[in-house]
Amino acid sequence: MMRDTSPEHASIAELAASAGESVPCAGNLPVKLDDPDTVWFIDQGAVNLFLVEFRDGVDHAAPQHLLRREAGWLLPGVAPNEPREGEDTTLSLVAKGSPGTVLKRLPASLLSEVDPAELAEQTDTWVAAVTDTLSRFASHRPRPTALAEPGLTRSLAPCTLSVRRGVVWVSGPPRGASLFMDLVDQAALAEESGGHEAVIPLTRASWLTLSDEVTLSGSSTENLARQGTLLPALESFHAVAFAVERLNRVLSVVDHANLERARTTSRYTAERTARQRLFNIYDLPIGRDVSVEDTSLADALQVIGRREGIGFKIPVRPGSSGAPVSLVDVLDASGVRARRVRFKNEGTWWRGDSNAMLAFRAEDGQPVALLPGWFGRYREFDPVSKRSARMTADRAAALADEAWVFYRPLPVGNVKPADLLRIALHGSAADLARLVMAGLPGGLIKLVPALALGFVANHTAGGGTAGALYTAAVAVAGFGVLGALLHLFQSKAMTRLEGRSASRVEAAFWDRLMRLPPSILHRHPSGDLAMSGMTFQNLRDGLQGIVADGLLSILFLLPVLGVIFLYDATLGTVALAFSLASLLITVVFGLRQIPACGRMIRAARRVSGRLFQIVGGIGKLRVENAEASAFAMWARDYREQKRAELEMAALEGHVRAFGAALPFLAAGVLLAVVAVGDGDLPVGDFLVVYLVLMAFQYAVARLGESLGTVAAMLPAFDQMRPLLAAVPETEVEGAPVEYLGGDILFDRISYRYDPDGPLVLDDVTINARPGEFIAIAGESGAGKSTLFRLALGFDRPTAGAVYYDGRDLRHLNLKQVRRRIGSVPQSVGLHPLDLWDNLVGHHDKVASDEVWAAVRVADIEEEIRGMPMGMMTMVGASGNVLSGGESQRVTIARSVIGNPQIMLFDEATNWLDNESQARVMRNLTTLTSTRVVIAHRLSTLQQADRIYVLQAGRIVQSGSFDELMEGDGVFRELVRRQVA
Repeated sequence: MMRDTSPEHASIAELAASAGESVPCAGNLPVKLDDPDTVWFIDQGAVNLFLVEFRDGVDHAAPQHLLRREAGWLLPGVAPNEPREGEDTTLSLVAKGSPGTVLKRLPASLLSEVDPAELAEQTDTWVAAVTDTLSRFASHRPRPTALAEPGLTRSLAPCTLSVRRGVVWVSGPPRGASLFMDLVDQAALAEESGGHEAVIPLTRASWLTLSDEVTLSGSSTENLARQGTLLPALESFHAVAFAVERLNRVLSVVDHANLERARTTSRYTAERTARQRLFNIYDLPIGRDVSVEDTSLADALQVIGRREGIGFKIPVRPGSSGAPVSLVDVLDASGVRARRVRFKNEGTWWRGDSNAMLAFRAEDGQPVALLPGWFGRYREFDPVSKRSARMTADRAAALADEAWVFYRPLPVGNVKPADLLRIALHGSAADLARLVMAGLPGGLIKLVPALALGFVANHTAGGGTAGALYTAAVAVAGFGVLGALLHLFQSKAMTRLEGRSASRVEAAFWDRLMRLPPSILHRHPSGDLAMSGMTFQNLRDGLQGIVADGLLSILFLLPVLGVIFLYDATLGTVALAFSLASLLITVVFGLRQIPACGRMIRAARRVSGRLFQIVGGIGKLRVENAEASAFAMWARDYREQKRAELEMAALEGHVRAFGAALPFLAAGVLLAVVAVGDGDLPVGDFLVVYLVLMAFQYAVARLGESLGTVAAMLPAFDQMRPLLAAVPETEVEGAPVEYLGGDILFDRISYRYDPDGPLVLDDVTINARPGEFIAIAGESGAGKSTLFRLALGFDRPTAGAVYYDGRDLRHLNLKQVRRRIGSVPQSVGLHPLDLWDNLVGHHDKVASDEVWAAVRVADIEEEIRGMPMGMMTMVGASGNVLSGGESQRVTIARSVIGNPQIMLFDEATNWLDNESQARVMRNLTTLTSTRVVIAHRLSTLQQADRIYVLQAGRIVQSGSFDELMEGDGVFRELVRRQVA
């Protein structure tokens, strides 16, 4: 490593050549760097540096690789970490060189003759490598709340201190006021060793946790070198580093023991559960899985899951994590969606009947399960006492005003109609029983007017008294009231069944739609997807009322036809045959409507999709003067839709005509049978037979009038079949992600859209370390946005992998990963809500100060405060309340809320003018998150730590802005084009 030096200073290479002692170094000739008064210069070859634990001079554990350095780099001597009380090993640094490696041994005192800038560069590289190694065990890196800067002295309240870039040496914290990387009190360690004042270097990978208010001073490495205090500071840092490493190794042993215990428990749980399921071949309810944490929340969710047919998976926290499992963690691990509901204090919601809910007691926050009872009133299940009680006003008042409702997802594989029916009717046994209980007596009661009329006719013809007629009138009126009550009972059960079934299936379908990979969704127009989502609601609207009433009437009147046989067997046979024939003809008419209905649905979907595209691009159409072409495309699809509607209307007209003729045909048949008979049938008996048959025929006619809706069911399902058959993302199958440390690595990524297509990305490697600001530049089509999609798991690389904190994204819970990343896609979209809801999104209990801080980062505070409604300003369905640049800045602010450790921006400022974009990018550089920015305006990337330049899917350049602008290359040419 050569560097220009000032005339009064020698370079390290010159100093090593003149005063250094040559020492060979190889794999079989290791060199211990255990003298703090000596430094080692790599004169030839390359060196791998290892951290070795010795006991009585013998290796005690496997060497740990620290770093590799080529010729030209300087290695400091480090005093071995002597064993403290309770320890019997020492830690030392050992260098092993490649064949032909030669080191130059120098007295450390000679470094005062070296150029401070060169010495600082060498030292910063060394310190960064050591802290990277120390932080490898950190499962949770706290987010810095303050940043140290060289040459700045300030008083800080308790916080987490780190740096934006480089190395900053911090001095000043007294004993007991701080912990380096939450493990070692560097001030206490310095006092115990009797050394100098504790000066600790901070890098992006390290942090200092302050527990008291202290005054700290920051200094650069070059400044320490000029003051002559760099070597003592390095010695102090090495002592702290060894102390941290010892604690890391102890914690690693503990974590390994916890992991082994968890594995043993997992194996035992899997075996026990398998045995339970093997013995339980009839799928009877069994106790909750023993792998579930023994908490009241888990118990309450398991009870709700059994009631709703939902399988909740309660994630197990690692041994080092003391945080309890939250409801959001359970939902993420289970792949279950939920909705928050609010109870009305003045209402009597507990008397109704909806889905099972998870509620919480207002006094202590204890979770309880609210389960709908057989007769509609809720019951409260206490997971602690394992008892349930009937809900009352007092029990309802003791609950918090918010609860959670859960939605059962569809099976992962190909969804069949039976799966939809299973979800729709789950837990509906009570309503189905009510339908039967009310329908059968209701069907019999419909016979009463006919029986009464027959009785009156026969009684009058026989010269009976008026008293019997009064009795018949009272009986008919009484049965009429009873029939009305039964009809209300039946209608209520049917309404509850329809509403619950439609909402469950529709929610499950939308959940499935949102889980599908974007590559599948892109094959379907937006209007087509919207119509698919509304299919179940449309079917519900069409099936309710006349369809349900007609179908139920037929089902419950079919047994009643048997009454005709009690009056006359011949008439009964004819009536039954005629009824079955009319029903069969009506069904045939319905089957003939299915092809036409399918054509109408397909045409309507095309029209809807076309309209969505036209409305969305109306501005571009006007600019290009292409309204006529758009109208022509819409008219062609609309014509097909109207033709199908006319064909459907013709068929429905035939059905209605047949239904109108049915009563007359039935009467004619009955009269013809009576005419050719022996003629001894009483008038009253004939009237009974006639009225019963007419009631059935009217039900058939009503059913025929709505067969269009029934006929639409099969084509509608066929239209949704590709979506239901597609395999959704396995976003919840991976390991749980409680925390992202900020490290993201695209490791040799290759990607192609089609198996036989060209490579869009070819062997791309990009690494962003915690806190770094990384930019990705390149021409359009270079593959920048594809990297964005791969980082969020929307697509999977053909080769290579994306790693977060060293973990492969393919093996992580995608939903939790995305929740912990602040991302801004290339296309901006706001919800038709107010600005506050658009900003807060899925975050719960966000403070107003945090929202305004995010707004200031996005440089849109002034615009929001200038709006009449401020944060409550409605965006609107069309989003035209805000300009494109304002919408982008709102999206940027939304990504900042929640303090994500990683932020991804895909040309997130391309709608902004140069000045606004510069302010936003300047604000983003002040964040301590890892930021990966895909930028369009390259001049705004001057603050990026590193820029990767993509061309035709390959990395062709990388470096800082200044480095890339110094030499000729793709980046410089791109910048020249933009500023020209």
